[in-house]
Amino acid sequence: MMVMVACDTTPQHATKGGVDFPYGPETFQIHLLSRLENNSDGKVPGAIVCVEFDDRDNQATRATGLLEIEMKIPDQASMERAFDLSDIKINESVWNRTTRMYQVNIPFNPVLANVPNVGIPISVTWTPIDGNPIMENGVLRALNRK
Repeated sequence: MMVMVACDTTPQHATKGGVDFPYGPETFQIHLLSRLENNSDGKVPGAIVCVEFDDRDNQATRATGLLEIEMKIPDQASMERAFDLSDIKINESVWNRTTRMYQVNIPFNPVLANVPNVGIPISVTWTPIDGNPIMENGVLRALNRK
């Protein structure tokens, strides 16, 4: 006589992040590497925005869904950029393998004449494929400015 015994478990999946996988993104943040670019003449040609997603073990991971970046630039209209991270080519184009974050370079047109003392307010919204947006706010500053 042969007796076979097995466990029937139901895996617990992270639904936050829209990925039915335990290591999909659970949180995200505007990383401290985000900053305003500044030239030697003090002008600001653009910004570098770094967004880090972490899984349930606080390990950096990639994401799917919509990533939206909005900046309120002094004396200009708000600047908005959106990236559909569910599109593999777009996801790959903004993923930085070295830092394990999404990195977006945003040029300013026109270039800012100087670095604002208070920085530039930024909002990053991530809408996972489950449709529940999450927002993070911050301030972009140039290096060597607090």
